[in-house]
Amino acid sequence: MKNTDVRVHTFLGIPFAKPPLGPLQFVPPEPPESWSGVKDGTSHPAMCLQDTASMNAMFVKVLNMTLPSTSMSEDCLYLNIFTPAHTHEGSNLPVMVWIHGGLLVMGMASMYDGSALAAFEDVIVVVTQYRLGVLGFFSTGDIHATGNWGYLDQVAALHWV
Repeated sequence: MKNTDVRVHTFLGIPFAKPPLGPLQFVPPEPPESWSGVKDGTSHPAMCLQDTASMNAMFVKVLNMTLPSTSMSEDCLYLNIFTPAHTHEGSNLPVMVWIHGGLLVMGMASMYDGSALAAFEDVIVVVTQYRLGVLGFFSTGDIHATGNWGYLDQVAALHWV
């Protein structure tokens, strides 16, 4: 953590589901493909598609700040993990999962830095994101598009944890 002697391990952009693209766009999330070797966990994931102008306007009005520029993609089912530096396999620390708000139409994992909680409260913090707006909650009311994929993304992230 900046300006302290406390260290935190941060793992950014970890996939908890396959990218919801093409035939996976309007269906429940599927488990991610495994990878071999070391996964690069040093970059924030792209945020899910949303109206960033509205989100920035809200942040200016409520918090008197603007959000940093972040890439946006339909490939957005990722989470960020923050652990105390002393953590090792078998530590059995509590895990706190943070699911961002935003009225199901805005928000992203990179808005929330779990470093302070991990460092000072001795917990593992997992911050996830999910499909928003039409891509997450569109429904035709029948079997062709049942909707609620954004909620199913949240459940998939919890299963991953």
